[in-house]
Amino acid sequence: MIRELRTAIVTCAIALGGHTQLLLAQDAEESHADEHHFDNAVALFVGASTHLRTEHGNETGLTIGLEYARRVSSWLKVGLLGEVILSEQERNFILLLPFFAHVTPHLLLVAGPGLEHVERETEAGGDREDPKADFLGRIGVIYEVEVNNWAIGPQINADVSGGHWTLVYGVTFGIGF
Repeated sequence: MIRELRTAIVTCAIALGGHTQLLLAQDAEESHADEHHFDNAVALFVGASTHLRTEHGNETGLTIGLEYARRVSSWLKVGLLGEVILSEQERNFILLLPFFAHVTPHLLLVAGPGLEHVERETEAGGDREDPKADFLGRIGVIYEVEVNNWAIGPQINADVSGGHWTLVYGVTFGIGF
């Protein structure tokens, strides 16, 4: 599990690091803040998560999330994100500290560490196993379109937690302030 988390974090660092020099150069050229960008944003995520499990098959569930993001430069935002995944066999609660890097004005790379709390039904059904918490790593991409202070963006993310991968996909609706 630690190996998968370390691999996800290194992959995120490489993906974000490759663009750092270019983005820092853009920051130097843009000495004044871009007026149409907001320093803070809150957003609602609605989508689905598919747990990619080989021993029990794949399982998909409704995913609802809430996030807050703070712009720290013209190309980087840092946030706090909470999600709940509701599937037939599991209830997952995720708390994540995502970093959002603007590769272009609309394309964002997402990476961050977090925790996942899992409640799972037993094989016999009805009863629940003891809940467990695992570290989680996330990488993803968002295509964000802004209109005034509103934003909408389809996104896809890959999470690794407890040695298992989950695809998270859907749409984020946000407002900047």
